[in-house]
Amino acid sequence: MKKIKVGQIGKGGFGKKILSKLENMTDVSVEWVYGSQDKWWESDVDLDWVIIASPNEFHYEQAKHYLEKGVNVFCEKPGTLATHSLLELISLSELKDVCFYIDDVLSYEDILPTNDFVYRKQGGLSANIIDRMAYHHFYLVYDMIGELSSTNINVITNDLNHKVFEIDFDNLKFKFEYDFGWHEEKVHNITSRFSGDALETMLIRVLHKDVNFELNHRRSLFATRLSSHVKEKMYGKCAVVGGGIYGVTVATKLKVSGYVVDLYEADSQILNRASGINQYRIHRGYHYPRSMETIESCKANEESFVKYYNQSIVNGDIKHYYSIASDGSLVTAQEYLATLDSAELPSTIVETLPNCDVTIKVDEKLYDPNMLRMICKKRLYGNGVDVHLSKKVGKQSGYKHTIYSTYSSLNDFTDDKQDYQFELCEKPILKLPDRYKNKSIVIMDGPFMCFDPFSDTGYHLAGNVVHAIHTSNIGSKPKIPPVYKEYLNKGLIENPKYTNIDRFIESAKKFFPEIEKSEHIGSMYTIRTVLPYKDETDERPTIVTKQNDDYILFSSKIGNCVNAASKVIDMIKNKNIV
Repeated sequence: MKKIKVGQIGKGGFGKKILSKLENMTDVSVEWVYGSQDKWWESDVDLDWVIIASPNEFHYEQAKHYLEKGVNVFCEKPGTLATHSLLELISLSELKDVCFYIDDVLSYEDILPTNDFVYRKQGGLSANIIDRMAYHHFYLVYDMIGELSSTNINVITNDLNHKVFEIDFDNLKFKFEYDFGWHEEKVHNITSRFSGDALETMLIRVLHKDVNFELNHRRSLFATRLSSHVKEKMYGKCAVVGGGIYGVTVATKLKVSGYVVDLYEADSQILNRASGINQYRIHRGYHYPRSMETIESCKANEESFVKYYNQSIVNGDIKHYYSIASDGSLVTAQEYLATLDSAELPSTIVETLPNCDVTIKVDEKLYDPNMLRMICKKRLYGNGVDVHLSKKVGKQSGYKHTIYSTYSSLNDFTDDKQDYQFELCEKPILKLPDRYKNKSIVIMDGPFMCFDPFSDTGYHLAGNVVHAIHTSNIGSKPKIPPVYKEYLNKGLIENPKYTNIDRFIESAKKFFPEIEKSEHIGSMYTIRTVLPYKDETDERPTIVTKQNDDYILFSSKIGNCVNAASKVIDMIKNKNIV
């Protein structure tokens, strides 16, 4: 008997439930199960089905990946968080002549028709109530009323954990109540007339293609569309100003939390400024021996970034090194190693670079900025964040909450203006001698050099604590000399007139043999914003400040963006929705 070959993305609670059912099926072979840190996109696609049981925000990009490769897809509900992206996946499945099915497990319970849905369960919220539970009830309503559109949504109770509302469809009225406070027993008032295992029955029938896929698509579109209308009523609209990685991440997290979200970006594309012009290193703390707080922050946040933006992590045999310079370092080799030991940051001492007292090899990662931008575009589109590009806006009104994540222009959106240190930085791109291939090297801790591989281009990105900075000022806004405006945030500038590349190379000669043989491909220019008067510790905190119902998000290391977004959501949730 030829077995049905299945792969699964998702190792969480529901993923484990699905896996337990699959393992009971004698004619099913589970070929692989991947979690959030696995390279699912590199998986073998010699499969009959892929099961997607990952968090909601990943559904669109993962389903699209496998549908495009001609693999049947079963997706945990909701298929996506937006009708347009769900329609795209349905159309794609038809174009590729493969099956696409979204979980509608309650349809297999043979529910007694009702116009009153009550669900109460112990515990807090891991996602918004509408996508977590009401979605199931919405497709049951579809089975009763068909293609009728809602004519009115009446909100009765709108607390964070307890929501009650009514929906009218012409002359039909349905009532819904969800309470995720602490209850001794789960309450679900719908009446099932099915005595079997609905989840297992659904999976068996779907994998054997013994279902009405067209009906499933209609149910799913109805439930997704209705969910969007209800969430706008129950959660409201939020704005995010700033399309860097922090703004994109918080916009996505807000959408997953139930809000309708507008994202405003002044540039013509997202991740075009500091997020896209960087050293592309995901810090674990090795770079900040004078700030234990920054070390701990980097350590705590690195994993969340890798999980959330896993596809952007640069593959290949890249080796990462840190060296302490013999002269001019602000910490000694002994102090550095002691700090790493205290912070439980593992390292291996290797052959020391010239004019250094110690060189260590560490486990750190780089990200590909182009891949990160592509992931962010898919995620915003797939989850239904409304993106407004080339839209420079002022302080927003009319939103439930606005999150300002504009890095160098945060003072444009607050009356309580803060002083920042603004640095106009040059990031040269170089073709280094072959001996530096796939090597990331940082000379510390002082006015020194670093080189990092630049994605898969074969080039390196150079950094220098002193020579990278062309101008610097402390104040409420950056002061940008007019001659740099044609360079700033314009990507790679070939043969720039205003460059410190000769100083970069001269500074590097002391530590990097043959570095003078490097070829300067061009440079990128952007504004870096840090807290002033922190030279003694070089600390890089992420700060979220509440301002009435709005939030100011001062970003630090890119690896901290996911936890920073989660902090914003937690701060919003701690204030009851009224």
